[in-house]
Amino acid sequence: MLKAVIRFSLRYSTLVLIAAIMIVGYAGYRLPRMSVDVFPELNAPTVTIMAESGGLAADEVEQYVTFPIETAVNGMTGVRRVRSASAIGLGIVWVDLEWGTDLYDARQLVSERLVTARENLPDEVEPFITPITSIAGEIMLISLSSPDGSANPMQLRSYGEFELRNKILAVPGVAQVVAIGGELPEYQVNVDQERLRLYDLTITDVVEAAGGAHSTASGGYLVNVDNFEIPIRQQSRVTRPEDIANTIIKYHEGVPVTIGQVAEVILGPAIKRGTASEGGEPAVVLSIQKSPGTNTLALTDSLDALFDQIEPTLPEGVVLNRDVVRQSHFIDRAVHNVTKVLGEAVIIVLVVLVLFLMNLRTTLITLTAIPISLAVGLLMMDALNLGLNVMTLGGLTVAIGVLVDDAIIDVENVFRRLKQNRAFPEADRRPFTEVIFDASNEIRPAMVFATVIIVMVFVPLLFLQGLEGRFFQPLALTYMISILASLVVALTVVPAMCRFLLKGKLGGKHEDRDGFLVRLLKRAYEPSLRAAIRYRAWVLGTAGAVTAGALLLASTFGSSFLPSFNEGTFTVFLLAPPGTSIVESDRLATEVEKQLVQIDGVRSVSRRTGRAERDEHAEPVSNSEIEVTVDAGSDRFEVREQIDRILGAVPGITTMVGQPIEHRLSHVLSGTPAAIAINVFGENLTELRDVAKAIEAELQGLPGARDVNANREVLITSLPIRYRHAELAAVGLSPADAAEQVREALYGEVVDTVNQGVRQYDLVVRLAPEERESFRQVRDLLLRGRGGATVRLSDVADIGPERSSNLITRENAQRKAVVSLNVAEGSNLGDLVAQVQERVDPIVQRAGMTVSYGGQFEAQQSASRTILVAGIAVALIMLMLLQISTGSMRAAVLVMLNMPLALIGGIAAIYISEGGGPIANTLALVGIGGPYIPPVISIASLVGFITLFGIAVRNGILLINHYNHLMQHEGVPLGEAIVQGSMERLVPILMTAISAALGLVPLALAAGEPGSELLAPLAIVTLGGLLTSTFLNLIVVPAGYSLVFGHKPERRPADHPSVLTRLVGIFRRPKTITSKES
Repeated sequence: MLKAVIRFSLRYSTLVLIAAIMIVGYAGYRLPRMSVDVFPELNAPTVTIMAESGGLAADEVEQYVTFPIETAVNGMTGVRRVRSASAIGLGIVWVDLEWGTDLYDARQLVSERLVTARENLPDEVEPFITPITSIAGEIMLISLSSPDGSANPMQLRSYGEFELRNKILAVPGVAQVVAIGGELPEYQVNVDQERLRLYDLTITDVVEAAGGAHSTASGGYLVNVDNFEIPIRQQSRVTRPEDIANTIIKYHEGVPVTIGQVAEVILGPAIKRGTASEGGEPAVVLSIQKSPGTNTLALTDSLDALFDQIEPTLPEGVVLNRDVVRQSHFIDRAVHNVTKVLGEAVIIVLVVLVLFLMNLRTTLITLTAIPISLAVGLLMMDALNLGLNVMTLGGLTVAIGVLVDDAIIDVENVFRRLKQNRAFPEADRRPFTEVIFDASNEIRPAMVFATVIIVMVFVPLLFLQGLEGRFFQPLALTYMISILASLVVALTVVPAMCRFLLKGKLGGKHEDRDGFLVRLLKRAYEPSLRAAIRYRAWVLGTAGAVTAGALLLASTFGSSFLPSFNEGTFTVFLLAPPGTSIVESDRLATEVEKQLVQIDGVRSVSRRTGRAERDEHAEPVSNSEIEVTVDAGSDRFEVREQIDRILGAVPGITTMVGQPIEHRLSHVLSGTPAAIAINVFGENLTELRDVAKAIEAELQGLPGARDVNANREVLITSLPIRYRHAELAAVGLSPADAAEQVREALYGEVVDTVNQGVRQYDLVVRLAPEERESFRQVRDLLLRGRGGATVRLSDVADIGPERSSNLITRENAQRKAVVSLNVAEGSNLGDLVAQVQERVDPIVQRAGMTVSYGGQFEAQQSASRTILVAGIAVALIMLMLLQISTGSMRAAVLVMLNMPLALIGGIAAIYISEGGGPIANTLALVGIGGPYIPPVISIASLVGFITLFGIAVRNGILLINHYNHLMQHEGVPLGEAIVQGSMERLVPILMTAISAALGLVPLALAAGEPGSELLAPLAIVTLGGLLTSTFLNLIVVPAGYSLVFGHKPERRPADHPSVLTRLVGIFRRPKTITSKES
């Protein structure tokens, strides 16, 4: 069939070229319309259920709210784990589903389960499922502030919450907008207890009266008044505090008593659970989250257009800062860097081709493979909704050097056969088109098998699960598609272009000679090749020893999941002692923030303390999150050092430093924003706390660990009220009556929501702030029984402070304590986890509990296991294909030898580029100098080895298939076939390997740049491995073939020049090379 494809392309060459131009043109048309993002869509299929449980303590939230919800969703189809967090006044349940589960179906199932769970929840608790947001999370933080102080915090929050937020939510692609900071306004009825006693009222009476202060009841309409239908509008809505104050509660001694007589009614700030600031000054910060699959750059442009409209209409004194933090900066830098690397790779490949071919027309034919293959790759990415991101562009960049390989092999063979044909007398020459057809057909089997094998080695990446799969599957797909496209180009477009461009003379006056570089390489290679065949046992033994040495060196390496990103923004977590008030947390965080603003190279600093109303994190008010954005040209390592210095000087608080996307990825993997999460399971909270503290103390001094934190499951002071039932009954109170009156007095009762235009204000009744400030005032709270008797709370209940949990976390129906930690600079994930397990396991076993290790470590192990298992399966299939291709199992095994040969350079490249440096580490290995800092192999490096194996095996196929062709079709003896075949395949092998290797140089040099974090380790491994495997392939495979197939090498004749003599001869005037030599 493929033979027919080549014939068709030669016969209808014009049609083939027009089709190719149309494909490139259509790809150019679609390119600006493709979505652009920093990473592929990484969204983990998770359904988040939130339940605001105002006034309940953490253990009460667990018992009455999160446990019933957990029970309802446990056992659902496709559920991987169910996690929950019960904090003060808030319960959150995360239902994590198997990767690949349809999230919309899962949300439907969860909502059905919630209906049954609602029956078991407290009346005032309304659980809801949060909107689907992308894991890339906050694409933008914006702030509202009033530098001149003319707008107060309540006006700022009111504008941000009710007007700006609604306008942003109207932009397509925005999933959620969370406002924090300022003061959220509400209508407050602040009741005075003494005045209540005066009129013989309870706070419940005021609650009922306040409920009647506001009504939206319609008045209907008059059907026909003078031929018109007249709607009746009742103006019974609250428009100002006086409307509530003038509402009657009851008649007292014949006189109406209004709410205003027993309470102060104001439009005031709600109880705060969070604050925010920017640059050390109070502000309202809005976090904008996008829906999955939305183009971040396009959404950012739409939001900017909205802000352009809004800015002229802002209230007086209000300033909008639209660039506090925005992800588009990172995306622009990352995509620009990768695109630049792509362009540089194309130029390098062009230079390699010109140097080798020394012929403009053959270079032009070969280069056509790049735009057409890239165009097909881009169109397939578009069809599969992969979009443009660092990983898909990275797949194309890694493939650049390989895209021209099939075209190189084809063009080189066609060019060589045409030159041989031209060397014959006119009468003996074959038709021009037939020569091209036969030349293309000659290398077709090897080329097709080699390309299929290169594609096959990427198959294990398609089996990766979880987050690592979401990262590397798009890279594998784009690589595989573009490589297959390059094969199609080599079978269709290349023969068609050869027919057009290689007519007539093929060069200048020395058209029958190779170029200078090729002559130089051949003169150097032939004696080396003959020597390798002569001393084949030594060659193979040395290659085996070096491979063994490389594997031994690799056993000292560390491992990690993914390299750290360079996002341009640091996320600083400040964890004050749990139980710290919002006022104190705000003061502490503001002091730190003001110091961070002073760091050179910092562009902006924004802070969020506590939790906003719709935030999906159960953050207590003692926690703060500070975003520190670094200037584009500044050294982020220096900035990081200064941040660590400032945080180190703050006593009494736990700190952690990460990056926005990075810590979200960790959160998806383990539920904590750190790289390693140690989950200890048990039921007794006190024992769990003790074990967590013991683990924290043990790991604090561990070298290589930083940000060690026992995750907030600690005791805080609470004030339990234990009712004495006999005393309650004596005054005519049930426990439910008493509890309701206490809740209304202290926490308050939201009796209605008042709509005023787009603004919605809660109407809340509670005691005046000055009457609920101390323990004594709680004890003196007045309750009234059914018979009218009034009693103090302390007369019917035992009240006294005690220590209770501030946060209870659960996973799969078990309570757990979490200890999290990050990997310090100079350490690595694999080694650190091994040391952590060594120290933690005995502590947990002594306590009789169970432990699991989650986070990046778990994902890294899963990915390594998948690559290994799928890799072995693919290797076996490759071996079978190679046997079919070469016709011999011995030859197939010989080709597979290229894989360990490729390991040598890949391992050496990691050793040189990672860890403490090659010189210091080598000295450390032999016991001289400082400590050995292990180089790190990440999942990205493993993908580099995969890329490498495919290219290395292809070189072996080209050699052995050509040996077979010379022996079977041209009758060349075995020994001469090895030498001649190696000489004739030298140029295409070197061209393909060097173009593939040098095409990766820009990517390897871009290490540390935004967008190159995952691709640079891959490029470094592939680059190093290609350099050694290509060199060894040209020496070891001929020597191995000679040994395996029983060739008896001749001793070097006395008159045969040595290697040194031949090298000197390179620089003499060359003789004309015959067609056989070429």
